[in-house]
Amino acid sequence: MKKRTCDTRFRITDDMVRRFIDLTGDSSSLHTDKMFARRSMYRDVVVHGMLPVIFLSASRNLYVRGSSFSFKGISAKFHKPIFAGDALVLSARVSKIDKENIAELEYAVKRLDRGTVVITGNSTVSYSRHPADGIDSRGRRASSARSMVDGVIREQVLRIEQIFKDDKKSFEFLISKKHISWLFEIISDGISAYHRMNLSAWSRACDPINLMAASLFSTFVGMCIPGKYAAFIDFSAEFRKPLRPNRIYLLTGRVGFKSQSASAVAEEISIHAADDEKDVHAAGKITARVNEPPAKMPSIGSLKEKSADLGLKDKVVLVTGASRGIGETISKLFSVYGAKVAVNYFRGAKDARDIVGEMSSSGGDAMAVKADVSNRQEVSSMVSAICRRFGTIDILVNNAVRDTYPIPFIETTWNDFQRDIDVVVKGAFNCCQEVLPLMMKKNAGKIVNISTVFADNPPPHQSKYVVSKNGLVGLSRSLAVEFAPYNIQVNMVSPSMVKTDLTSHVSKIFLEAMKNDIPMKRNAAPIDVAKAVVFLSSSMAPFTTGQKIMVTGGLPPFL
Repeated sequence: MKKRTCDTRFRITDDMVRRFIDLTGDSSSLHTDKMFARRSMYRDVVVHGMLPVIFLSASRNLYVRGSSFSFKGISAKFHKPIFAGDALVLSARVSKIDKENIAELEYAVKRLDRGTVVITGNSTVSYSRHPADGIDSRGRRASSARSMVDGVIREQVLRIEQIFKDDKKSFEFLISKKHISWLFEIISDGISAYHRMNLSAWSRACDPINLMAASLFSTFVGMCIPGKYAAFIDFSAEFRKPLRPNRIYLLTGRVGFKSQSASAVAEEISIHAADDEKDVHAAGKITARVNEPPAKMPSIGSLKEKSADLGLKDKVVLVTGASRGIGETISKLFSVYGAKVAVNYFRGAKDARDIVGEMSSSGGDAMAVKADVSNRQEVSSMVSAICRRFGTIDILVNNAVRDTYPIPFIETTWNDFQRDIDVVVKGAFNCCQEVLPLMMKKNAGKIVNISTVFADNPPPHQSKYVVSKNGLVGLSRSLAVEFAPYNIQVNMVSPSMVKTDLTSHVSKIFLEAMKNDIPMKRNAAPIDVAKAVVFLSSSMAPFTTGQKIMVTGGLPPFL
């Protein structure tokens, strides 16, 4: 026999899938339940991998005038999912034939539109000069059930951790003349008109019983082990004796190997006479992946319990530079949500005491604490005082800043740079080094650093301010990575121009121009910044770290 290739084109339809389920008993949820499949990795019901493989029996490359053929061995590897509606092409190439009329062939199934290979495999075919005898009536009569499987198999729902080596399942099956006719109808409906043939010619040339028995491997994978969460990866089988129609056989699968890390199982498959376990007709192997069940979304009750409030009640918050402006508003908003607030100040003692008094009169718990954040000793004393009062510190907001008074760069001295860096960067450094050990002990904590949009879009005459804030950005990102394993989140809030006494030197003309440039047509207010800080500090942001929230009203940059 010369080497030949022959392509068989066919299309998978919903009706073919339903009839294949009737034939094999493989009603796995992945093939039948759209709601289940929609939550799987495939997002839709998947066609049985063995359904395209049975079209090998219609490959004209295997047909030899005056001879019939049967499948002595077959293997397949399933590369991509197939869906109803897919147009496919099966290419088969006979590579050699020996003196005993045994031919070996390689085959591949591709999507017709893209040429994507979905299945590859090999098969061994035996030729005979006698017509195929697929209608032997000897033995027990055919079952009245529609499926080849004797009885209904209840679909298993096994996760990888529920499967163990040597787990075993079996089911009986019988292939009748009627089943062979159903197989022909499935093939005939899917195949192109050019390749169609009549049942009589097909059944004389091809004995499909071994191939039909192999199609039940899909039933074992989808209904027995692993069951509902299975994805068929590959199989190989050798038929040592020809199976006969109208006889009852037992298909048995046993887990030979399980990989927890790969979520896969390898199973040994055997087919033997139902009344004689030693009368083995076929043996092979199956590999299947055990997919994770669909992720279960939290219930309303769970959401109410974990997310109805911000989780800030009785949390201890230290806000630096909090005697005025943004820091003052942040402190008050934390108090509104039940947090215990330490209001840090450097020179604004009266302002800090007034803020604490306002919070206390509203039922809050707060204290004013003096410290120059650029002085490590003073920061250490401040943290000790807060711990004596409240026991710990859960949230740190680094808001302290020196000033934003504009100075042309040519007129700027290094001392100007150093003073800003000392307050913004060194101040945050000192506070973080004092507070982080407290958070690490609890394996929890939040740090929010107040940056600025000007770190990304610098205005003129603000080099010292921009440099110090960019130093804070670098510190924030570094700490976020280093302390994430301790469940400590470090983030930034970057507002655009906020009207406070810190920006009182800015002309009304400039503020108005900025407002007109902002899509929301207003400048940021301290409460806008405070709300972003509270969000990042709350239970609503447990998995956000190293990030920057832009409070800009739609003004670029977009991060």
